Amino acid sequence: MSKAADKPETFDGRAVDSVTCDRDVAKVAILGVPDVPGIAARLFSRLAERDIKVGMIIQSIMRGGVNDIAFLVRRDILGKAIEACREVAKEIGSQGVTFDAEIGRVTVTGPGVSERPEVPYRVFSTLAQEGINIDMISSTHESITCVVESSDVERAAQALRRCFLS
Repeated sequence: MSKAADKPETFDGRAVDSVTCDRDVAKVAILGVPDVPGIAARLFSRLAERDIKVGMIIQSIMRGGVNDIAFLVRRDILGKAIEACREVAKEIGSQGVTFDAEIGRVTVTGPGVSERPEVPYRVFSTLAQEGINIDMISSTHESITCVVESSDVERAAQALRRCFLS
């Protein structure tokens, strides 16, 4: 990237039309999940049986025959999600369950998100310049969502609004 690309510049609003945030989420991760068919189905079947709605599901790249599966839930059902995950973790021989209730997510949305390759760079560089660490990243055709510490959510949203919407 050119030197000019090192600084987040204001966009004209066509690539991104909104920046939203959500502090009512918690992350649950099952670590060291055996990389065999049906494990994810087993986990999410257990969660579904208990009516635990999940979002932003991420599975890591396999290493040593295992991977990690992380997802978000609403804070008010975190306890139920942890209990279900610990049961499955024990059954499948995973390395354990971890969680974090001190997170939030910031989402940049717009019709040009996947059409403009500089948008992800701008999101990540804007957060980096603010000293905000990204815990999880997820994207769709029209959005990029970053999970950050709850204390950084509002600052992240404000910085991204300045970058894309000002």
